[in-house]
Amino acid sequence: MGEVWLAIDTRNDREVAIKLLARQALTDPELQERFRRECKIAARIWHPHILPVWDYSVQGRPYIVMPFVEDGTDLASILNSGPIAPERAVNIVRQVASALDAAHRADLRHRDVKPSNIMIRPDGGDEKALLFDWGIAQPVDASRAAPVTRLDQLVGTPAYIAPERLSDKVTPDHRADVYSLAVVLFECLAGHKPFDGEDMAVLTAQVVRDPPPLPGHLPAALRDVVAKGLVKDPDARWQSAGEMGAAAQAALAPAQVPVAAVPPRLPTRPSAALPAPPVPATVSNAPRITAVAALGAVAAVLLLLLDAVDSTTFWLLLALLAPGGGLVGLGLWGPRRARPDTVLPGDPTLHPGGFPGVGP
Repeated sequence: MGEVWLAIDTRNDREVAIKLLARQALTDPELQERFRRECKIAARIWHPHILPVWDYSVQGRPYIVMPFVEDGTDLASILNSGPIAPERAVNIVRQVASALDAAHRADLRHRDVKPSNIMIRPDGGDEKALLFDWGIAQPVDASRAAPVTRLDQLVGTPAYIAPERLSDKVTPDHRADVYSLAVVLFECLAGHKPFDGEDMAVLTAQVVRDPPPLPGHLPAALRDVVAKGLVKDPDARWQSAGEMGAAAQAALAPAQVPVAAVPPRLPTRPSAALPAPPVPATVSNAPRITAVAALGAVAAVLLLLLDAVDSTTFWLLLALLAPGGGLVGLGLWGPRRARPDTVLPGDPTLHPGGFPGVGP
């Protein structure tokens, strides 16, 4: 459609970029008048992401004068190295989308949104995108534009033209620019256009078919955003460029996975060891031995008395000594108990809390 040259604006002493339009695009008075009107529309739009039109002429060889961006690179040159990161692609597309929304509010369709018409320049630690080349712009409602010829109908770059612009069944409007911007986003993410080719008939057939899928490593939500932007039916497409840009940004946001509430952890104390089962108190056999010895001593005394006293006295003494000896033996042989100083496990009287104690 034309060539871009660096020139000097001698009146304002500044460098400018001049785009010379192809002569065959404006070969009759009607097209020249349309170009003049469209340039006036573009010149009245001022937006941070639109490269403004400073001047234009339709005399001789038509041209448009724009600012020269010394440190800028067009997006097409960047994409020559392959796809770019999704975050960078969405950042660029959102800026261009805001420019398109401003143009559409001003009743202007760009009609040639593509990477070579998007300038990228450093902006602090970020990048700034500038949409330019409004030379073939038209009013949003194409029905209010001047009657079109086949040449005008296909003005633009075929790979980025919306399907409705190739048909007489639907009147193109601002949503044709939304489609073109979706193609740009696709190309940024995939590194190639969804439809490409040299022959116009081939391109037309490709536009009628569904676009190929984006690479699977991209977020599914982002792939869905692009797919909706490339829908053939304008009514099913994103209804504004800004809407698509916002959806693309949201698709990159980290997924908010609901997390179940975790109850607060209660303070804990060392659990007390379970008390060991009671150990039976060890009872000595000494009392039994002592009882046997005591009874033996009583028997010995009785035998000595048997020789020393008469039988009447013996039996009298036996009657007196026998109950006492029996009581002594019974006491020594009877029920045995643990020593009173033995501490049983869990004795609360010696160790409050019932923890096992250690006896002396």
